[in-house]
Amino acid sequence: MITIGVDFHKQTSSYHVLDENGKFLKRCKLKNNEENIRKFIQSFQGPKQVAMEATRNWGIFFECIKDLVDDFQLGHPKKMKAITDSETKNDKHDAQMIAKLTYSKFLPKAHVSHLDNRQLRSLLRYRHFLVKQRRAIRQQVQTLIDRNLWPCDRPKAFKDIFCKKGIQWLKSITLHERERFILDQALESFEDLSRRILQIEDYVNQQTAELKGLEYLRTTPGFKTSRVNAYIVLLETDDIHRFRKANGFAHYAGLVPREHSSGSKQRHGRLVKNANMHLRTAFIESTLAAIRLDKGLKSYYKKVKKSSGSGSAIIACARKLSYAVYHVLKDQRPYRAESPVAA
Repeated sequence: MITIGVDFHKQTSSYHVLDENGKFLKRCKLKNNEENIRKFIQSFQGPKQVAMEATRNWGIFFECIKDLVDDFQLGHPKKMKAITDSETKNDKHDAQMIAKLTYSKFLPKAHVSHLDNRQLRSLLRYRHFLVKQRRAIRQQVQTLIDRNLWPCDRPKAFKDIFCKKGIQWLKSITLHERERFILDQALESFEDLSRRILQIEDYVNQQTAELKGLEYLRTTPGFKTSRVNAYIVLLETDDIHRFRKANGFAHYAGLVPREHSSGSKQRHGRLVKNANMHLRTAFIESTLAAIRLDKGLKSYYKKVKKSSGSGSAIIACARKLSYAVYHVLKDQRPYRAESPVAA
């Protein structure tokens, strides 16, 4: 099988080709367009495998050549860095290293998801981007209120100033002209972002009705009435069978601690960094609801909280919930609740 290593960039891409025996066959640099790329791939006869690093625009290259190759492999960028780092880094060298790693079967692979899933995932990640902007607006408004009003001047009827009554109160308070201008702008942005987030959620609900595994995930506490977190879990996971064990899935979701152990010494630190942050957020948010709904999870939370504090208890429950989701999705069965544990 012919092996083609690709170092793909925005304007151009470099290619390094090896024959079926792993010997150098061809090297070139092409301007990126569909015609050039397809013509180059088609110039090689027989079975072909193509590999590239997972960049933000890998999908457009994959869709261009997927019908022309027998195998497409996507290199994990962070894991590849430890292998391909050198003092002579350039596009030609990178393409050569990708080709050699692919031929020798040492390329650390990233998951190749379908176009439909990638597009739905982009929708949810754009929603997450807007939610972060809205959160920043809330913080700006809170800071403005703190520097202009005494605590005793704030209403006692509600705690959240961004509820319906709170928004009306914010619109009615008397402030200096400049501060009032800032607050009006912030409230206008907040309401606009809230409206756009709801529009995205409604659109996602229409697009994801037939997602595989959704009916089983909906039986899991924390995801029964979730508006978006169930979709995030399914789309960020894509294919649960790529994880051999539940712990591997929890690691991908960033819910296991880092470990630095040697010999008889065991050291555990904070949560792993190289993880899917969208999946981690979805599990932690869903855990807060799951604890209220599931007696077994609630008793486990109380037990861990007693010894390690509420923060660690939430993470431990999120990890436990990820194990449950793994088995629900892999076995395609409804959730089975555990019996409460003794505190």
